[in-house]
Amino acid sequence: MGDPRIVPREDHPISRRDIDPDALKVLYRLRQFDHVAYLVGGSVRDLLLGRRPKDFDIGTSAHPYQVKKLFRNCWIIGRRFRLAHVKFGQKVIEVATLPPPGRAGRGSRRRMACRRPTRARRKANI
Repeated sequence: MGDPRIVPREDHPISRRDIDPDALKVLYRLRQFDHVAYLVGGSVRDLLLGRRPKDFDIGTSAHPYQVKKLFRNCWIIGRRFRLAHVKFGQKVIEVATLPPPGRAGRGSRRRMACRRPTRARRKANI
């Protein structure tokens, strides 16, 4: 996974009218407070294919607790990978923190090296 690919408005058919108004509120507020924010995931794919997305996900430079400070209707979920869920009635806009530019995909190797040995590996070392 590399850095995000940003497609200029004139090169795609997606209009703001096609995006859920609550997802737009989240995008606008994040940008208002100087965070980078993108519409990401399956909703982008569905909009490009002319389908109606079932949900909208947002990727941002803000950490989940920064998102929570901006939205009263926000809950932090997850233990290892924290996500912010901004709720509008029954609808949930999922907000995830993007990795810093140029660092996408690098953390997995470091986590693997730091893992505790499994029982099988401990027995092999005896």
